[in-house]
Amino acid sequence: MRDAELLELLQKNPEKGLKALIVQYGGLVYTVVRRNLPEALCTADAEACAAEVFSDFYLDLNKYDPSKGSIKAWICVIARHNAIDLTRRNTEVLPLDEEIRADIGGISLESDLEERELRCAVLSGVKSLNEPDREILLRKFYLGESSKEIAARLKMSVSNVDTRTSRAVEKLRKKLDDWRK
Repeated sequence: MRDAELLELLQKNPEKGLKALIVQYGGLVYTVVRRNLPEALCTADAEACAAEVFSDFYLDLNKYDPSKGSIKAWICVIARHNAIDLTRRNTEVLPLDEEIRADIGGISLESDLEERELRCAVLSGVKSLNEPDREILLRKFYLGESSKEIAARLKMSVSNVDTRTSRAVEKLRKKLDDWRK
């Protein structure tokens, strides 16, 4: 599909337009993202980053100027920048804090690569949890919210949040034990 047709479809029917964009450029975007991410970041990070590229493209569609370059070139630039931003975020804020380390069994990590692999395993484990457990863990351990704040936001009791946290952490422990084997 030519750029003009794709732009027209995106404007008239965003859902179909995004599907066409992903079909046409999905492989290219994923390749650009993978090439600009360190090996230590997991496939799930690369896939999430690639998906974000299409979202960013659509949200900034009004900024695209066909006279300055093709959609292919522009989407590659977005992909490269998103991958670089993801790498920066993961190198600046990656260390697991001590509370999380203690809750997942005090795993002793010997290298940065092992820590990144563990982080991917933890993130994968968290993503596999059902709601609201996933949201509770993300809010508690990644956003630093208290049980009271989470309970208010999710309209639950504090004891329910604490119980769900405990059970979800236990599930993660089991998944991480399997991962370490």
